[in-house]
Amino acid sequence: MLRHCLKPSTSRTIFTTRFLTFLSAVERNPFVKKPILAFGARYLSLKAPELKLLNNIYEAVEHQILAIEESSDSSSDGSSQGGDEKPDMDKMIDRIKKVVVISLCIYGFIFMLSPRRSSLDSQFIPKTTWSDFVNKLLPTGQISKIIVNVENETATIYLFAGAKGPNGEQLHPLYQMGLPSVGRFEAEVRAAEATLNLSPEHWTQIQYRRVEGVSAVIALVILAAFIAGAFYLFKRAKVSFSMSDIMNQMTNTKINVIDPLAKDSKLKIKLKDVAGLHEAKVEVNEFVDYLRNPAKYSKLGAKLPKGALLTGPPGCGKTLLAKALAAECSVPFISMNGTEFIEMIGGLGASRIRTLFKEAKSRAPCIIYMDEIDAIGRKRSDGDQFRSGGSGEEEQTLNQLLVEMDGMDSSQAVILIASTNRPDILDKALMRPGRFDRHISVDLPTVLERQELFDMYLDKIKLDKKPESLVKRLSQLTPGFSGADIANVVNEAAIHAASHEHKIVNVNDLSFAMDRILAGPEKRSKVLVLEEREIVAYHESGHALVGWLLEHTDALLKVTIVPRTSAALGFAQYNPKDRKLYSKEELFDRMCMTLGGRAAENVYFNRITTGAQNDLEKVTKQAYAQVKNYGMSAAVGPISFSSQPGEERSEQFYKKPYSNKLKQLIDTEARAIVAKAYFNTENIIRDNREKLDILAKALLERETLSYEDVKKLIGPPPFGDKNVVEIADQILPEISPNE
Repeated sequence: MLRHCLKPSTSRTIFTTRFLTFLSAVERNPFVKKPILAFGARYLSLKAPELKLLNNIYEAVEHQILAIEESSDSSSDGSSQGGDEKPDMDKMIDRIKKVVVISLCIYGFIFMLSPRRSSLDSQFIPKTTWSDFVNKLLPTGQISKIIVNVENETATIYLFAGAKGPNGEQLHPLYQMGLPSVGRFEAEVRAAEATLNLSPEHWTQIQYRRVEGVSAVIALVILAAFIAGAFYLFKRAKVSFSMSDIMNQMTNTKINVIDPLAKDSKLKIKLKDVAGLHEAKVEVNEFVDYLRNPAKYSKLGAKLPKGALLTGPPGCGKTLLAKALAAECSVPFISMNGTEFIEMIGGLGASRIRTLFKEAKSRAPCIIYMDEIDAIGRKRSDGDQFRSGGSGEEEQTLNQLLVEMDGMDSSQAVILIASTNRPDILDKALMRPGRFDRHISVDLPTVLERQELFDMYLDKIKLDKKPESLVKRLSQLTPGFSGADIANVVNEAAIHAASHEHKIVNVNDLSFAMDRILAGPEKRSKVLVLEEREIVAYHESGHALVGWLLEHTDALLKVTIVPRTSAALGFAQYNPKDRKLYSKEELFDRMCMTLGGRAAENVYFNRITTGAQNDLEKVTKQAYAQVKNYGMSAAVGPISFSSQPGEERSEQFYKKPYSNKLKQLIDTEARAIVAKAYFNTENIIRDNREKLDILAKALLERETLSYEDVKKLIGPPPFGDKNVVEIADQILPEISPNE
């Protein structure tokens, strides 16, 4: 019935008949009938273009109605064969579909009434101005009527058919004109007609169309009817819902609970399976006995630790260590990220803290793990104008966390483990004993620990050699690499081998992966002119030559002039010693090696370029560190003004702990150290000019030189072979088994 009523038609009589038939079909629905009556009256007063537009809306809706009727017929046939009653949910869906389709029809009528429709029609009506209206249109006497749209402040001018202008040109049947003042428009038109000596009986008919607020009111009525109808359908279908359910969905705590005793548990890794991290595993292993035998400690009057804070650089295995601890203890692992506590709803963070600890106490003994705790544990405001704390929501969340940790009973065997990369910004109340009793540092792996990591990851890919023959050298080539970096190196090597159709991963793939991670991928498309390429070759040769000739420098691995993403136009790679302490002479030689590129440019080309900017930044920082931090300047003396962690950014806001005179002395000493290093570097370059030319020409020809290549070209280093890396003797602690 609804589909036949809304069938497109250009005849108003046919439409009126179908429209009244449709009203009889919806007669029992008062929410739909009244708006449709108003829209029908509106429709019957429309012109032909408006009828065409509305009929197009009917065509768009018709196929949806047809689909609903067909689905209703098929469902009714199925119900008659399979049973007499249809499930409530299917009935509810059918009713909702019908309400949606009827709403589409109603909003089609609203579109006809809205100002937007008028603006769409007005795009095809030529515009005119007040001057043209008075001088060209009004004197012709061909104006049928003027309709003023009060809401849009426009006037639509209707002309008689075949109207012509003063010069005989054909005029459009419609014109539109903007009105600066709707209230004075009719008076101004009458004044213009009086000026043209037109009698009152020939004055133009002016009509006003006021539709202000009609569309908004009708839309509001339809929306209310739709909501009421939907509520009625849900009620009949016995579907219950409430605002509390909606709020629960918005404020639901995102807690991840992993039970190692479950069959589908993801906690399969134990502490013995974690490569490296020997010292951290020893400290973490203490918690295993705490959770397994808490009574043993309670008998002696000892209080179990409430928490441990894991600190260290990213990618060192802090999260993995916490999961391994939970699996080792066979207790539930409840985790939540620190950023998930802070959201736009006020008080939600504190609520989630309470929910988290409530869940943990119900599953005791267990481990709570909070990653990135610095998101909620930042230092609170202390009244300093330059050191404002976190927002009010963050402080509320932190206060609630402190309260919950104070309320933890040692007998409940609930341990909170948190991790952060920035322990220096955490609040002091969070760091004190009684809350985080253990501070465990998860540092970057040592050489021996890197061997274990490479051995573990290389064992997972297909190699052309045994991992044991590669791990020692790879561990020496990757100082400062974290566990995640080492995993990335091995994965990049496997990807490179697969992309080049290799059946196994070889040494070249591993070398490519290390270069890619250290300096970025090669940029062969970054073509250099011959002059720039020669400058880069001499610059990198200067670094390599000075480092080769000095005593306290690292072993050269290779030097290249292939442009890369992170290493500009070339780079020299060295193999640093595994050392923690450096003397003044060692730092001086390192500064000379850093300045070797700039000195080589100046000696060979007798000019300098911008390529040494990064080198100058490094030596400036090293020089100031020797004077301000290490007390290596005789003029300044054995004093240190090093910044505390986290205070580097705020140094400019605070008064420095030394006078301006001492500041000038520090600047003078730092400048003198850099100047001395540069003078020494230039002398080395001048004394070994032939070796510099040999290295530069070889680089221009081959693009990359290894340690052995440099040794063949200019001979062995004067202070002994540097290709052997010193490895400090280490005693790796073992984890004592827990019975």
